[in-house]
Amino acid sequence: MTVIDGSAASGLNLAEYWQYRTLFIFLTTRDIKLRYRQTWRGVAWALVQPLLPMLIFAAIFARVLRPELPYGPYWLYVLAGLAPWNFFANAVNYASLTFVGNFNLLNKVYFPRAVLPFAAVSACLIDILVSGSVLIGVSWWQGYPPSWRLFLIPLVMLAGYAAAIAVGLAAASLTVLYRDLKPLISFLVQVWMYATPVLYPLTMIPGRWRWLAWLNPMTGVVEAFRHCLFGAAVDWIGAALSLLAIALVGIAAVLVYGRLEADLAERV
Repeated sequence: MTVIDGSAASGLNLAEYWQYRTLFIFLTTRDIKLRYRQTWRGVAWALVQPLLPMLIFAAIFARVLRPELPYGPYWLYVLAGLAPWNFFANAVNYASLTFVGNFNLLNKVYFPRAVLPFAAVSACLIDILVSGSVLIGVSWWQGYPPSWRLFLIPLVMLAGYAAAIAVGLAAASLTVLYRDLKPLISFLVQVWMYATPVLYPLTMIPGRWRWLAWLNPMTGVVEAFRHCLFGAAVDWIGAALSLLAIALVGIAAVLVYGRLEADLAERV
């Protein structure tokens, strides 16, 4: 029998998580099967989810904002931002409910608890694979043929994956501590999108305040994803700030989870 006490709760013991890698693979596969039980519907949803908002934003914001884009057209610019953003938003929303949604499992058997949000985020990678593949084809059709930069997309999405893991773990832990957050997570993620340059270029933000936008963990991911598709210039200092933000959020998430881990099963 495994007993978890306050002294044993140390956040994330990587060696222990490696021992439970089979469980992680099983949970990830289970989540993928649940989401893609009707395969054609799952794939269609992965495509429709960024397309519908893109049509709405292109019809409204293109006329209201009239942004000067480094590359275009506007609808393609928005679509390229929505692809990584939708992965992040879906991953955080799914991960935030993993502790409270698996209370029966948590009370029956011991395993490293953070496996649950990790698996939920990993299952959402299928969405970016589907939408990203279509986006590459659409970009080629619009005059942006594939280049060596496409090989950088896995590295970019690794940063997006880390951001989703960090925020998802924090959201799942805080949802257990404060149940009132459960209905707010989805709303806060939607608001977060407007603080990320998904619908507008960073050039619309005054230069002296632009560093605050780069402190958004997803700003660097979205901008780097567009760079891989269109070859736009990279603000390396800004990208470094976004990576720093991801690291800080990850540390905070591990600290919150570490305080909760010892009595997680009782709290849910």
